[in-house]
Amino acid sequence: MTQYIYHCNAQTPSGEVGFRAMSESLGWAKRPMLQRVHQLPPSMPLTMLYGAQSWVGSSSGDKVAQIRDQAHTKVLLIDDASHHVYADQPEEFNRVVENVCNSVN
Repeated sequence: MTQYIYHCNAQTPSGEVGFRAMSESLGWAKRPMLQRVHQLPPSMPLTMLYGAQSWVGSSSGDKVAQIRDQAHTKVLLIDDASHHVYADQPEEFNRVVENVCNSVN
């Protein structure tokens, strides 16, 4: 499994980038998170974690942070990581997730 994930991410994700560009205006979610995130209680902390080189941009996380401007919301990017942050930077991923888990009740 680890070799499969490695080979999926070893080269520049040209197919994924092309797919994203072609489907930029298409909607995928039946009930998009951005339309519902305001319903989360402000007391609920939220952390969104992205790989800095992921084909999934962090702009939706930034929008969530704007919508929840009075709530504890973080958008974190892991350098040198693609969409599969856990595989590209496992130590950093584990450190960040552990810090997030330790920061909430």
